[in-house]
Amino acid sequence: MLVAKVGSETLGAAVVLVLLVGAVTTFRRDKKNHCLLMILFANFMMLILDAFTWWLEYNGKVETMYVILTISSVSLMYFIVAVFNYYIYCYLSEKVHIPLWVGYFGVPFCLLGVIMWVISPFTGQVFYIANGEYIHGPMYMFSQMLGASVIFFDFVLTVIHRNNLEFMDSIAVLSYMVLPLIAVVITINIPEIGSVLIYLSVTISILMVYTFIHVQQNMELREKENALTQERLSIMMSQIQPHFLYNSLNAIYYLCTKDPAMAQQAIGEFSDYLRGNLDSLRTKEPVPFEKELDHIRNYLALEKMRYDEDLNIVYDIQAKNFKLPALTVQPIVENAVKYGVGKSPDGGTVTISSREYDERYEIIVDDDGVGGYTEAKRQYDGRSHIGIQNVRERLKLQCDGSLIIESEAGIGTKVTITIPKDTKG
Repeated sequence: MLVAKVGSETLGAAVVLVLLVGAVTTFRRDKKNHCLLMILFANFMMLILDAFTWWLEYNGKVETMYVILTISSVSLMYFIVAVFNYYIYCYLSEKVHIPLWVGYFGVPFCLLGVIMWVISPFTGQVFYIANGEYIHGPMYMFSQMLGASVIFFDFVLTVIHRNNLEFMDSIAVLSYMVLPLIAVVITINIPEIGSVLIYLSVTISILMVYTFIHVQQNMELREKENALTQERLSIMMSQIQPHFLYNSLNAIYYLCTKDPAMAQQAIGEFSDYLRGNLDSLRTKEPVPFEKELDHIRNYLALEKMRYDEDLNIVYDIQAKNFKLPALTVQPIVENAVKYGVGKSPDGGTVTISSREYDERYEIIVDDDGVGGYTEAKRQYDGRSHIGIQNVRERLKLQCDGSLIIESEAGIGTKVTITIPKDTKG
């Protein structure tokens, strides 16, 4: 029995160590992957420490070192549960808006669990040593339920947002929660199994998360990089729509006799707009936000000629000193004008704002047009639906940014672009 328990945990630790080395050398540096690295390291240490405790127990050395190792391995278990809770938050927040408190939900539960185990040698509430034997205390199951409660919370959260996850991603994430919960139930009924089943179930779940999510995502990233290179030309040029060119030139044509000075200004703006698109076509690296903003101003100046008083434009720019992928904001503004305000009988306002926070920059494009856009319907851009997705993918690939859309029919649409500060952008 000793060989089976110690051997299984040592083998599990070796596998986790291999994954940890692979993760350190291949994964991109972002919050989600940092969480996985911490989980892998904590899982490796947890298995090693627990293997030592089994060895000490079978050799009759249930003494001070045994107690220290037991508390340490259990504390690492709580740490893994808390970090995975934040991992779930990071993962889901890439798909849908989730409040920050969700990511820290598990901290107080796990912290309480650690405290209970640390003081248990003095209180005997969770466990105690009697005649050289480790015995569960009256609060042992309560301490287990603390971690299980956090895992169950993550389970419910994942189920609620399951439509925003790929099928295999859902299987991997849910397995991380289901397997440990099953292990807890079995341990309640068969106490002699102890921590082995729980720890190994966590290890198997981590393997599934690593395999189905991160390896798959790395492969998808490479495929997307190649695909985006091919799509770049068509996506950039799709911003120069024939009907937009026709309307702009037609407006300039009438201005030539009505207001030559304004016509001259419009021609300059039109020229700057075309130059901005062509410059973006040649740019592979992130560009200064001010350059993107100039391009947006030229575009909106031309659209203003078309919609006149039906289009109001508000700039609330409080942060400029950052970079982002070229033509990131302009397609969002274009959609706000054409499919938000442009479809409203009374016109409306497009507001472009930027903010700086401790860890990120935010650009918000807000319109009070018809609204009602949903990712499922994909009717926001009115075309082949690759504009928004292309922007989102380029944000993720080039600067680890994100794009979140909130829309309500009859109220309008708000698009939030987030650019983290600790990126190459």
